[in-house]
Amino acid sequence: MNAHTALIDRYFDAWNETDAGRRRELIAATWSKDAAYVDPLLSGNGHDGIDAMIRAVHERFAHHTFRRTTDVDGFGNRLRFSWALLTPAGTPVVKGSDFGIVDTDGRLQAVTGFLDEAPGM
Repeated sequence: MNAHTALIDRYFDAWNETDAGRRRELIAATWSKDAAYVDPLLSGNGHDGIDAMIRAVHERFAHHTFRRTTDVDGFGNRLRFSWALLTPAGTPVVKGSDFGIVDTDGRLQAVTGFLDEAPGM
C-alpha cells in the first residue's frame, strides 16, 4: 500500500464516520487546515466546512457508506480514485471520481469530485 492509498482510505474512514468527535479527528489527520473540497453538489473549506459537508451527507443518506472502487493512482502530489455510495444493502446509488492534491505534510490540500453516475443523470 502506498502513502496515497493510506491517505485515501483514511479519507473514506472520515466520510463513513458517524461519531462527530472521531470524524473530526480523522479530518484533522487527513486534511490540511486550509483544505478545500468541491463537487457539483457540495463544497467545504477547512476542517469545519468539510465536517459540516460530511454531516449533511449523513443526514441525507443515513446508514449509507462510501467505498473506494479503484486503486489510488497518482504522481508527485496529485492523485485520483473512484468511489461508490452504497445503500445499507450494499447497492451503489452514486458513483464518482475524485482528484486530489496532497500538501507537503502528506495531507489533502484540495479534492475535486465528479459524479460519474447518479439518479437522474
